[in-house]
Amino acid sequence: RLHLWALLLPVVLWLFRWADVRARLKRGVGWVLLIGVPVAVVHVAVERGIFAVATLTRGGIYPSFTTSFDFRAVDPYGIGGWRLAVFLVRRFIADYFTYFIVAALCFAYEHFLRSRQQEEQTQALRAELAQAQLQALRMQVNPHFLFNTLNAIAVLVRGGETSKAGRTLRLLSDMLRATFKGADVQMAPLREEIDLVERYLEIEEIRFGDRLRVEIEVDPDVSEVPVPYLLLQPLVENAVRHGIAPHAEAGVVRVSARPTTTQGQKGVELVVADSGSGFPKDPETLLAESEGVGLANTKRRLETLYGDAHTLELGTAAEGGARVTLQLPLDAGPDQLRPASEQGTTTVPAPES
Repeated sequence: RLHLWALLLPVVLWLFRWADVRARLKRGVGWVLLIGVPVAVVHVAVERGIFAVATLTRGGIYPSFTTSFDFRAVDPYGIGGWRLAVFLVRRFIADYFTYFIVAALCFAYEHFLRSRQQEEQTQALRAELAQAQLQALRMQVNPHFLFNTLNAIAVLVRGGETSKAGRTLRLLSDMLRATFKGADVQMAPLREEIDLVERYLEIEEIRFGDRLRVEIEVDPDVSEVPVPYLLLQPLVENAVRHGIAPHAEAGVVRVSARPTTTQGQKGVELVVADSGSGFPKDPETLLAESEGVGLANTKRRLETLYGDAHTLELGTAAEGGARVTLQLPLDAGPDQLRPASEQGTTTVPAPES
């Protein structure tokens, strides 16, 4: 009997995975009950067949079975009829309960695999988050950005605009402080991401003057939605660097967020667009060739967080520039990725006036 169940174990495991009990919990119990019927029937039929052959050959396939049990394999009572039916029903019931034991082992095995996979995803997410934070910090303090910001402050000081210069310096300080404070944060409310983006763009407005116009539109209904920490910063940085800086004429950077519903699934749509020259390459090629920076880094983070439940689309903005659209589900996916309010939110400090 154990030999047969060992042979049937891969089949039961495959059927168990196909039923997807945990993904469809309400229907999963029914699937388990239903799958047990054909499995038990097959087991009884194969077992009776083996016993029949062993009995007829007397020491054939499984001689130990025939020496241990002195009965005809198929009809142990030797009288047929309803008693034989009762015997087979009893064997079916016994095998049906044995199936539940095997199913429990399959469930434990699947649970172990899922737990290990989730742990690996958590570790991968933490690594990606650390990389994203480090990249954001480097973009904020890289020589070009730091030099340009300090140069803008120096120009303001020489022009007697000390109040404006002081505010620019405080904005830069707030950005760096928020990045350092976010060392252990995985998710943050959207309003905090927008606050950080606003500070960055305000510094860039001081640098570019009339060449940069900023438009930010956030639906109040999604202001508290948890999103990956430092998600928008690299996208806005790219919009300014590639859509505004290379052009002498004035340009615009737009950031928007609104609630969406797709196939009954509520979510949030985030859009970062500029009025520059657009993407230099085909979007798919651009994502494939970007190794570890910019859009590719954002793509990997979202895949780790949401799997197939999100979308990242590259397109052309109304003004002809680049447009990045993110569709994120309200359900954050893995349990450990809870909203920042539950795990120690990093609040961007309000700059002094």
